Amino acid sequence: MRSLTIALAVVSAATAVALAPSAAAAPQCVNTGPTTTQCDTPGHSQITTSPPAMNDNAWWPYGGIVVGFPW
Repeated sequence: MRSLTIALAVVSAATAVALAPSAAAAPQCVNTGPTTTQCDTPGHSQITTSPPAMNDNAWWPYGGIVVGFPW
């Protein structure tokens, strides 16, 4: 009787592990904008956004070199 109980417990545990859903499910990610990503998993949603890349020399002509001053 005792070996039957142990065998039943082992089979039950193996069945539970085999049929359990994966806890580490990969998120479904969507780019909602040029710098925004939304990732979803069951019961959880994460939105990641960042500022756009900046060109620091965009407002300086010729990359910041001063032109026109006599040396």
